[in-house]
Amino acid sequence: MRSVRHSVSVLVTAIGAIVAGSASGQTPMPHQHPAEETATKPPPPIRTTMAALHASGGVPKGWKFLMPPGDPARGREAFVALECFACHAVGGEDFPKSSKRGQEPGPELTGMGGHHPAEYLAESIVNPNRVIVQGPGYTGADGLSKMPDYGDVITVRQLTDLVAYLKSLKGGGVHDHGKAMDMPGHDMKK
Repeated sequence: MRSVRHSVSVLVTAIGAIVAGSASGQTPMPHQHPAEETATKPPPPIRTTMAALHASGGVPKGWKFLMPPGDPARGREAFVALECFACHAVGGEDFPKSSKRGQEPGPELTGMGGHHPAEYLAESIVNPNRVIVQGPGYTGADGLSKMPDYGDVITVRQLTDLVAYLKSLKGGGVHDHGKAMDMPGHDMKK
């Protein structure tokens, strides 16, 4: 008899949790393929209560960090202001020919906007050693990313806009898949 009561108690508790979760107004986000995420508008806000938030481990069910929308034109301005062109070329763009940092070989960005989700691009800018792409132009002699860490110099608005600019780079070229671009004046065999 005790095990039946225990089973019923567990079942009632589980049903109560399900009902409480749906009554809290918490709206789960639909799961989408990364390519679909960029092709559709952002999902609606997730609405939840503090109790439901705490009960689900501190984040709403189905939550994932999403980049806010940015302005690609302002992102291009940030690309120039941060001198990203010193390492990255974008086909069809006319960027300054020199920078204070000097030219370094880095991946060409032409057409790369459709290959990576916005959140990955943002992390690669502010935390470049989170994912280390191995190969010339990507990694240094120390085995770490050659991409500078912009976490201390970029504003949130610049980051949001820069990611929007990078996401806009979908056509007009082939995204480099494993080779660093040979920028003028650089010997890629160093």
